[in-house]
Amino acid sequence: MKISLVPTAADISRDVLTNKSAVMFDILRASSTVSTALANGCKEVIPVVEVDDAFALAKTLPENTFLLGGERGAVKVPGFHLGNSPLEYNVGTVGNKTVILTTTNGTQATRRAAEGSGQVFIGSLLNVSAVAKKLMEMEQDIVLVCAGTRGKFSLEDTLAAGMVARELVRLWQLKGQISPALTENLPINGEFYLDETPMVSGNGLVLEDAAVAALRLAEYYENNPLRALYDSLHGQKLAQIGLAADLAYCAQVDLFDVVPVYRDGKIGID
Repeated sequence: MKISLVPTAADISRDVLTNKSAVMFDILRASSTVSTALANGCKEVIPVVEVDDAFALAKTLPENTFLLGGERGAVKVPGFHLGNSPLEYNVGTVGNKTVILTTTNGTQATRRAAEGSGQVFIGSLLNVSAVAKKLMEMEQDIVLVCAGTRGKFSLEDTLAAGMVARELVRLWQLKGQISPALTENLPINGEFYLDETPMVSGNGLVLEDAAVAALRLAEYYENNPLRALYDSLHGQKLAQIGLAADLAYCAQVDLFDVVPVYRDGKIGID
């Protein structure tokens, strides 16, 4: 099993994702919101790229069966029922409803990732262990897709991807396998590296460099993930506009045992 990482949605390409399990991270806040909505009884989330697409789709659904949710510039879209704060997506609000969601980064990243992989799991700090367990069950190579912020690297998405990578290593070790690059050095059996893939006795798990970097980042912040969110520029922006409560919420690790999956245009619980 090989684990790779795509640092921003702009870096997504079909050849990187084909025949692999993909996970999209946009933890501030789209992927955290999706996980929260589905954990709280939302029927399904339909991600769309443009605001006009959301309004057009709403016209095709029966009245009182859907909610429009999302943001532009971290602010709720005028005319929408909800913004992009996961705290808004409680049981009483989203229970048995379809949520039509559009966000600046996350919904676009989800749809782009699906063009290559067919289905995309939605990851956040809120469901690290559940996502890692599902990826192990899939028994495919893995691509951790960070949405980024307006085309740039984001600290918080990479942190969440690193948390999942770290949990995958732990699960691999529980299987009786080990990853020498992350634990201890083992002999290389006298074989050459092939395409930067180490051939090491007893090892079936390979982390590409970007995934290792994310894992090390997760180790650094493991005891205080909220610190990472405040260190990130987008986290600072949210705090400055009065959304510090969202940071505290999104920094919780393993709050839910749900694995949202995007397929055929909709996100549901796998």
